[in-house]
Amino acid sequence: MIGKKIRACREFRGFSQIQLAELSGINVGTIRKYELGIRNPKPEQLEKIAAALGLNVSIFLDFNIETVGDVLSLLFAIDDSVNLSLSETEDQKIILDFDNPMMQDFFKKWCQFKNVYEKEKAEILAIEDENKRQEELDKLNATQEEWKLRAMGTTIGCHTVIKKGSENIPVNIENLI
Repeated sequence: MIGKKIRACREFRGFSQIQLAELSGINVGTIRKYELGIRNPKPEQLEKIAAALGLNVSIFLDFNIETVGDVLSLLFAIDDSVNLSLSETEDQKIILDFDNPMMQDFFKKWCQFKNVYEKEKAEILAIEDENKRQEELDKLNATQEEWKLRAMGTTIGCHTVIKKGSENIPVNIENLI
């Protein structure tokens, strides 16, 4: 799975395997093996690849979220790291609020994307031809993955540090490549 993510991010950035190898300082054959799933990169190699692509290494990590405890663990980690506020509405729904305008703007865009995605998915699921339905679902899911990559790699301010106790410090992507 990491290999597929490395390839997707590399292709999204428009890099060849040779270019990624040069930027990361990792042998091109090793990059190829990572992408094919023959080998998994060690954490320090993954850091080099992420830096070469101008991304945070977390983009390559999979979180095994299966239980309420798993979700709570992530929420507690987020709450420890960034300014997160929780509130309850009159109808007893919980609202997560980030004290950061860039985060708020991103979540607005994510909500808009998800609404369109869910509407299109419902239309696709109504297609009777099973092969056509699966083909359209695959396209829709590819669009979702590309949207996520764009959001994590190209959103204005995406590389701004928002850790508690720090000022908003923009990170110059060019310095990472």
